[in-house]
Amino acid sequence: MNNLGKNIGDFIFPSLLIIGGLLILFYSVFGGQNGFWILGGSLILIVGLFSVAMKLGLLSSVLQKVMFFVFLPMVFVTAYFAYRSIQAPIEFNIEKNKRYARVESKLKTIRDWQLAYKSVYRVYASDFDTLINFVNTDSFPVVKALGTVPDSLTEQQAIDLGLVTRDTMHVSVRDSLFKSDGDINLVRYIPPKNTQLFKMESGLIEKGQVMVPVFEVVALNSYIFEGIEPEYYDPQGDLRVGSMTEPSTSGNWE
Repeated sequence: MNNLGKNIGDFIFPSLLIIGGLLILFYSVFGGQNGFWILGGSLILIVGLFSVAMKLGLLSSVLQKVMFFVFLPMVFVTAYFAYRSIQAPIEFNIEKNKRYARVESKLKTIRDWQLAYKSVYRVYASDFDTLINFVNTDSFPVVKALGTVPDSLTEQQAIDLGLVTRDTMHVSVRDSLFKSDGDINLVRYIPPKNTQLFKMESGLIEKGQVMVPVFEVVALNSYIFEGIEPEYYDPQGDLRVGSMTEPSTSGNWE
């Protein structure tokens, strides 16, 4: 009875290998997994079958050594690549979110600068040199209303009566829009590598028989993910703010 229990116990691990290999193969074929999963399942199944053959005494010592030194390492190597095939996209998505967040932050900054430029010059800046020079050296006219407007009057009526006065002040654009000790010129470069330039355009389009100023700033995925193989992202995709065909200042991620 003890021998029977021992004999049955000897086949438990090989049986688990066979069942596990079959389950992985089934999951790989019908679950849309890649070739590493199919290879891994096949190798586990082969190791399980070899183990059964060993327990039955059907294999020579030479074949046993072949199985141990060839198939078992192959199982571990294949298992690693199967794991990486799942883990790599997860790691990429984490990195993608980090990089997109940094690019989106810069695009929002450029948009704020362009809107400030337009508030002064009625058009958008056509290039980064013009825009950066504006932020560095120019100023906003800010009109302040001094006094209190009675509920029975409009602001203009209160001004006409001398109850309210307007005072125009000029505020530094840099102090208002660039509150940092960093290099202001870096705004033109796409993070994280900061080796490629954002593409920026501006112009006028006709809307309802009126010429409307527009601008667009674009960062291609191939620049955002510079240094990463284009396996998980569309190299032709992009992040952009504004539009050259519509009077919009929205970002395509918003």
